[in-house]
Amino acid sequence: MNIPVDGIVLKASGVQCNEAAMTGESDELKKDTMEGCKARQVEKDAEYEYLKSNNKNPHDLPSPILLSGT
Repeated sequence: MNIPVDGIVLKASGVQCNEAAMTGESDELKKDTMEGCKARQVEKDAEYEYLKSNNKNPHDLPSPILLSGT
């Protein structure tokens, strides 16, 4: 699958973006490197399994993708 993006985070510390212009959501979304995102996903998957929960929230995980205008 191809995802059109304007940039990918290569190095970051505490980056957050407001993507309201594209998504309509006013929450700032966390951004991190691909490695950081994958590591956080492994942690969250283990947490969901431990809690026996399927209440996944897309805002729980950072994204390495940057879109213009954010």
